[in-house]
Amino acid sequence: MDFHRSLNRAIGGGFLIAIGAVMTVMLIGGLTADTAVRINYVFFAAPVGVVAGVVMLINGLRPMTMRIDERGILIQHPARKVRVALGWQHVAGVSLSTLRKPKDERSTATYLTVWPRDGHNPGVPAAWVVQQNGWTGYRLVDVGDVRETEDQFGQALGRYAGPAYR
Repeated sequence: MDFHRSLNRAIGGGFLIAIGAVMTVMLIGGLTADTAVRINYVFFAAPVGVVAGVVMLINGLRPMTMRIDERGILIQHPARKVRVALGWQHVAGVSLSTLRKPKDERSTATYLTVWPRDGHNPGVPAAWVVQQNGWTGYRLVDVGDVRETEDQFGQALGRYAGPAYR
């Protein structure tokens, strides 16, 4: 089963660019006005919002390939520096786990997590390592980055991973 990238980040980036651009125009208009205009300090953050929106838009439009089938799991996700081609014979377990985000310890997300048999890193950043019950697992992809639902993930894993799916 093929999975597709969600466009939520790209849409959010476009929205942030639009809001930041309008606020930047208001800031420039206030700074260049002939009369005294009181400018709220929030408007000075508008150019930063535009740059952040451009980064979100670019990362939201970067390609992602993901497939779960009878051969295993294939993921190519350049925005997250993930490149995985893992056959089922190398997988002791696979799960959809709610875990803390690697860079933001205060929030959580649901991840496709793999627990390889031989313990080697399947091709993800070192920060994505998960330790549970003496096993080393790896977050492969945030389910929120994919258009399909968590139930569709579960169906594909149940069908192809069989008993390895927890």
